[in-house]
Amino acid sequence: MVLSNSTFTETMGWLEQELSKAKISQKEILTAQLLLEETFLRLSKGAGDPADFSVTVTLHRRFGDISMRLESLGEQYNPLVEMTEVNEEKEDAYGLAILKAHREEVGYSRKNGKNLVSIRIHKSASKDFRNTVIGIVLGIVCGLLLKETVSADALEQINVTLAGSALRMFMNALSMTIGPMIFISVIAGITHMSNATDVGRIGGKLIMLSLVKLFVCTVLGVVFGLIFFSDGLSGLAAAVPQQDMDVKPGLSLLDMITGIIPANLIQPFATGNVLQMLFLACFFGIIVNRAGERANVVKELIEFFNFFFMDVMNVVVKFIPLVVFCSMVQLMLTTGTDALLSLGIVLAANAFGMALVVLASGLFVTLAGKLSPVPFLKKSLTFAPIPFSLNSSNACIPMTLKLCAEKLGVDSRLAMFSIPVGLQFNMNGSSFYTAMIAVLMARSLGVGLNLNTLVTLTVSTFLVSVTMAGCPGSAIIGLSTVFEAVGIPTAAVALFLPIDSPAGMFRTVGNVTSDVASTMMLACSEKQVDKETYTAE
Repeated sequence: MVLSNSTFTETMGWLEQELSKAKISQKEILTAQLLLEETFLRLSKGAGDPADFSVTVTLHRRFGDISMRLESLGEQYNPLVEMTEVNEEKEDAYGLAILKAHREEVGYSRKNGKNLVSIRIHKSASKDFRNTVIGIVLGIVCGLLLKETVSADALEQINVTLAGSALRMFMNALSMTIGPMIFISVIAGITHMSNATDVGRIGGKLIMLSLVKLFVCTVLGVVFGLIFFSDGLSGLAAAVPQQDMDVKPGLSLLDMITGIIPANLIQPFATGNVLQMLFLACFFGIIVNRAGERANVVKELIEFFNFFFMDVMNVVVKFIPLVVFCSMVQLMLTTGTDALLSLGIVLAANAFGMALVVLASGLFVTLAGKLSPVPFLKKSLTFAPIPFSLNSSNACIPMTLKLCAEKLGVDSRLAMFSIPVGLQFNMNGSSFYTAMIAVLMARSLGVGLNLNTLVTLTVSTFLVSVTMAGCPGSAIIGLSTVFEAVGIPTAAVALFLPIDSPAGMFRTVGNVTSDVASTMMLACSEKQVDKETYTAE
C-alpha cells in the first residue's frame, strides 16, 4: 500500500481492516495507526518536499508476530535519531511521546538507497513457548549425538565447562535480579492498593478470602505431592550434579519465623533470603503510606524502579530457550532419556493438579455464594484457552474482567477493583506447583519430610507465592527459595527449566481461575451478582 497525503485516510482504513482480520486487539490496531502516522510525518519532513512524499507500507506475518514496514526513497534520514528534540508545537510533543513510549517496537535501517522503518505491531503469545520447545528438541538431539560420538573425557568437559557454566551463570543472574524486583514490587503493590484503590472493608475482605484459598491450595499441593510422588523420581535425582549434592539442613518453622527479621538491611540481599526481603518490603511499604503526601517523591521513585527491575527480569528470561538447550544437553549426557520420562511425569502431574485447583475454586464459590459450581466451572473451562495461550495472569486482565461481568454476572465496578488487586493473592496454581515440586525433590534426594519440615515447606511456599509475579518464569524463582528453606540443593531448580513454559501455561489457568473465584466470592458476599447471567448458557 502506498501512503501519501492524498491516500492517508484510505491507507489507515486498509491497515485497520488487515489487522482486524488477524484478530488482534483494538488497542494494538490504534497504536499501529498512531505509529504509522507519526513515522510518516517525520519521514516526510526529512524528505524536504512533504507535499509529494510517499512511502510503501507492507505488513509481515511470521510465526504469529505481525510487523509493519515503511520504505521511502531519498537521502538518508533516521526519524528516530532526534527523538529528544521537541518543538514548541503541541503536536510535535504529542508525536514524540508516542514514539518514545513504543521505542522498542520501532527500528530503522538504510538499504539500496531506501529508508526502512520497521514497526512491531503484535508479538505472538506462543513465541516464548515455541522457542523453548525448539531449545528442548535441539538439546535432546545434540546431547544424544555427543554421547554417541565424543569421548568420555570430552563429554565431561562439555558437561561441566559449557553446559554447567551456562546454567550457573543464568541462575546467578536470576538470583541477582529477583531480590530487588520482589522488594520493590511488593512496596509498589502496597502503595498502589492504598492510593489507587483505597483498600478498606471490601479490599480487606478480598485479601482475606484470597489468602485462605491460597493456603488451602498450598496444602493441597503438599498432600498431592506426598501421594503422587511417594517414591520420588530417580531420573531427576541422578541429574543433579554431584558437586551440588551437599544437602543443607532445612530451617525449622521457629527459625524461619524468628529469622524473618534481618539483622541489617544488607543481609537479605547478600544472602538471597526472600522471606526477609518480603518482611522489609511490607514494613517499608506501610511506613511510606503513613507518610502521606510527604512521600510522593519516594512513590515516584518506587514506581520507576518497579518498571526498571521488571524490564531487567524480562531481559534475563529471554535467555531461557538457550538455558533450556544447555540443560537438556546436560540431562542427556548424565542420565539419557530417563530424565525425559521423569519430566513427562511431572508435566502430567501438573496438568492433573491444575484441574484440582480449578475444582477447588468452584467449591469455594459454592460455599461462599450458595451457588451451583456447574456454571462457574463450565464458563471457566471455556475461558481456559486464553490464559493457557497467553501464559501470563497480567496479560489476561482485560479478558478476565469481561468474563466476570458478561458471563458470571459480577458487577463490573466490583470486578474492575477485585481482579487486578486480587491477582497477587491468587497465585494458587503457582503455589500448588511449587509445593508439589518441593515434595518431589525432597523424596527424590532423600530429604526427610517430618512434620516440622512439612510445616516449614507449606508456610514458606505460601509466603513466597504472594510475591510471585503474574508473568512467565516466576515459579522458578519461588522454587529456589522453598528449596533452600527445606534443605534441597538450589541447583536442582535448573532441572525444571525445560518444562517451565508448558507447565506455566497450566499454572496460569489455575491462577486466573482462582482470581475469578475470589471475585465471585466477594461479589456474592456483597450481593453484587446477577444470578440470571450466572446461570445463563
